[in-house]
Formats: sequence, C-alpha cells, structure tokens
Amino acid sequence: MMFKIISRFIGLFLFCYFAIIANTEAKNNANDSINKDTTEWQLVNINYLSNSTTDFELIDQMYRSLKKISVKSNKYQLIFEDKYLINIKQTKANLAASIQNLLDKELKRLNLIDNQQDNQNFMIETLPNQYNLNESLVLNSDYLFLFNNNDIILTYKNKQKMRKELESIYNQLHTVTLPLNDRYWPPEKNDGFLPIPDEFNYFFKGMLDDDYLKAIKLKEFNNIKLLLLSSYSLSGSPQLSLVSLSNNFYFIDRMELGENLELEDGGIWNKFLIDNNYQITIQKIESPYDGYKKQTILLNRTNYIIDEKGVFVKLKR
Repeated sequence: MMFKIISRFIGLFLFCYFAIIANTEAKNNANDSINKDTTEWQLVNINYLSNSTTDFELIDQMYRSLKKISVKSNKYQLIFEDKYLINIKQTKANLAASIQNLLDKELKRLNLIDNQQDNQNFMIETLPNQYNLNESLVLNSDYLFLFNNNDIILTYKNKQKMRKELESIYNQLHTVTLPLNDRYWPPEKNDGFLPIPDEFNYFFKGMLDDDYLKAIKLKEFNNIKLLLLSSYSLSGSPQLSLVSLSNNFYFIDRMELGENLELEDGGIWNKFLIDNNYQITIQKIESPYDGYKKQTILLNRTNYIIDEKGVFVKLKR
C-alpha cells in the first residue's frame, strides 16, 4: 500500500515537473520568436495636418504617455512594452486619403517624398484600444509610421541606427573640463557646441517640440557617457540639460541644469555647479526685475551624485 502511494506521488511529481519544463520552453520559444528579426523603434516626431483641429494639449498628452512605451516590430507583429503582441499583415491596398495626406506631409519633412515606391503598407489586424490607432502601418527606409484616429501621424525611427548615429556624433564632440560653474547657459558662438539632429529630442526624453539641439561632452565617469545638451523650448527659452548614456549609447537619465520660469515681476531660474568629483549642485533663485525694490531670494539648494548606473540621485540633506 505504501509503495503504491509513493509511486503515485513520484508520478505526480514527474508529471508536474515536465509540465513546468514544457511551459518554460514554450515561453522561451515565444520570447525567441519576438526577439528574432525584431526591430526596436524610437518615437521621433508627432505631426498632424495643418488644417486639422488637433490641439497642442492633446499632442503633448499623447507624447507624455507614448515616450514611456517601447515599440518593436517584426514581419508579423507589432509589439508594445514587450508584452502586447498585435498581429499585422502586409497589404497592397491603398491608404485612405486622410492617412495618405498625413504620410505625404511627413515624408516631405524627412526628404523621403521621392522614395514613396519603397513604402511597405501593413494592416493591423487587431487594434489595441489603449493607443487609439488606425489600422494602417507603413514602413519606409529606417522609419515606421503609425496613425492615430485624431488625424495624427506617429513617426518612429530604427533605434539601433539612431544609437550608431549618436555614437558617431559623440566621437566628434568637444570635451569640456570640470568644474563647471553656471557655464554654457545658453552656449555662446565659440563654446564648441556641435549641432545634433532634432530627431534625438525624444530619444533624450525632451519636452514636446524642443529644438535647436547642440551638445558638448564631459569626460566619462565610471564608464558613463555624459552630455551637456543645449536646446530651446517652444516659447524660445534656452535650456541646458545633463544627459547620461551607457557605453552602448542607450539613454539612461536626464537632469535640467539651466531653466527659467517667467513671473509677473521677475523670474525663477537655476544656477548650477558640477565639481571635479561630478557632484552636481543646483540653486533655484527668484530674481525680481527691479533689484532696488526687491532682493534676489535663494529658494532651495539641491545636491546630486551620479550612481553606478548613471542615474542622477538626489542627496538627502
């Protein structure tokens, strides 16, 4: 009797063990199918027709949500966040007129209008509700185009090629020495900043429509690459950011060093210091337009270090 119980227990154990192994192998095979021949995409632009009623707030809200979402694709699937697999299939059907107009505008902006014969049209077979996408998907050159139902086109670029391009740009940048005390905001003509394509704005997790990107680099810190990134906001305000990158040119983190906020009778702005040990100090100052009637006020002072992963960590007081 005891022998039968033990035999049944061993049989049940082996059944469960092999079921777990089979399930693990199935998951691994599914992951392999996702990774094989898969392209990773970086959001680089959000555009709409000039006669569209689309407003800036809608696009800004869309960008804030989409910039956190990873997008990949292969011949058969569109993959969001490495877990939402959406089936796609290539089609020879023409695009709807509104979609074609959006695409033409974006191809013209990218100087790809003469390459329309390279368009590969796909149809999304099951639309994900959370992204409000149209069923059309187009590939052209190194770009992927998705279309939102609010007459908005989402332009993605091959992320691996962007990282290769960034590596080439990085190797040409001038190197600045530390310490840096409230310097390069905004950069002057002879400061040595070199232009970076505005496509990298979203790669660097910039705000919507930041442009006129320029950069200079710091010496590497613990195998972390560091850029001083100059840009201008939509309102024309200068901005200076510190960006950290991995050795493989993956984006890690970004900190705003120089920025200002206009007030009715003055403004709030930053003063910064990056010392020889790469510790960062930011002072937030409220400064009146009329310095005779009202004094400049130090609102707060914050210190940061760069951890081993390249993240800017706020120090406790």
